[in-house]
Amino acid sequence: MSATREQTLIENCRNGETAAFGPLIKIYRKQLFSYLLKLCGNREDAEDLFQETLIKSWKGINKYSELQKFSSWLFTIAHNTAMDKLRKRNKENMITETEPDELSHTNDPHKELIGKEIKNKIQKAVELLPFKQKEVFLLRINSEMSFKEIAQVTNEPLNTVLSHMHYSVKKIKRLLWSENE
Repeated sequence: MSATREQTLIENCRNGETAAFGPLIKIYRKQLFSYLLKLCGNREDAEDLFQETLIKSWKGINKYSELQKFSSWLFTIAHNTAMDKLRKRNKENMITETEPDELSHTNDPHKELIGKEIKNKIQKAVELLPFKQKEVFLLRINSEMSFKEIAQVTNEPLNTVLSHMHYSVKKIKRLLWSENE
């Protein structure tokens, strides 16, 4: 979808046109839900967080500034909503539930099996990361945000975010290699 189409939908939402909100959110729905699912660890909580994010973004659409990407603004709301919920539960280590595998649409059972094995290994490795590293890794992978945007969302210095990403990738690689030995 073009940026002008997105801006038109945002303006329509600001003007109270509820019908424009669905197509606007549809652009980011899969990425946003996947991020929340991996962050909180189960589908039910992810669905609740997703709904809360939609409600907050609809109510706050007039606060959105074109100075930032809409996706960054939306993921910031999702992130803050999830962090509030995690703080309330006082849990630090939650993550991943297997989501539908895009590789399962292939006609090659061997490729499908290998794809699922690789995905499961990566998910297990991500589960073992410290929370801050998981948070940065998942934001980067699921939202396609820049590191600068992730720093804003997490309220961390850019170098800290880069460090978290570096160490998360390093640990995931190490865990995947050690599992294959």
